Amino acid sequence: MTWRNPIPLKLVESDQSESFREMPPGCTPLPLPPHPGAFGVARQHHVHEGIDLYCPVGTPVMAVEDGVVVLRQNFTGPKAHSPWWHDTEALLVEGKSGVVVYGEIAPHAHLTAGQNVRAGQEVGTVLQVLKEDKGRPMSMLHLELHAAGTRDTFEWAVVGPRPPSLRDPTGFLRLATP
Repeated sequence: MTWRNPIPLKLVESDQSESFREMPPGCTPLPLPPHPGAFGVARQHHVHEGIDLYCPVGTPVMAVEDGVVVLRQNFTGPKAHSPWWHDTEALLVEGKSGVVVYGEIAPHAHLTAGQNVRAGQEVGTVLQVLKEDKGRPMSMLHLELHAAGTRDTFEWAVVGPRPPSLRDPTGFLRLATP
C-alpha cells in the first residue's frame, strides 16, 4: 500500500536539524533520527510520537490514503492543555494502514466523524503552532500513525514504553507518491 504525500512539497530525507535552512524551493525535510522532528526522538518532556513536516502556515494538507474520519480533537494550545503553543486541531482518519493523525492543522469544517475522504483530498491547512520564534520553523504538519481502531492520541513519556497503538510512519512517507 502506497501513501500520497500529505503536503505539496517534495520530501527530502535528512537527519540534520538545520537542514530546513538549505532546502531548495518546493522541498522540506523528511526528518530521520536524530533530527528533532523525526519519529521516536527523545525530547525534553516526551518522545516524539510522529513526524514534523515543516511548511508555511496555510499549506494544504491532503489525505495520504482513502479512509473515514473517526475523530476531530484539540491537539495543541490552551484548549489541549498545552498553553505554551497556539491552538491547533488534529483529524484522525482510519484507512488501510491504520489511523493517520493529521495534527497542528485547521481541519476543514465539513469533515466530521463518519465522513469518507479520498487519497489526495484536502483535509485541512497547516497552522502556526509555536508561539515563540527560536529560529526554527513555527508551522508544520505533525503526522502520526496508529493501529486500526485507535480513537485518541497518546503522549509517549520519556521514561515509559511506546504507546501500543503507535506506529512509525517514516517508511510510508519515504515511498509516498506526489
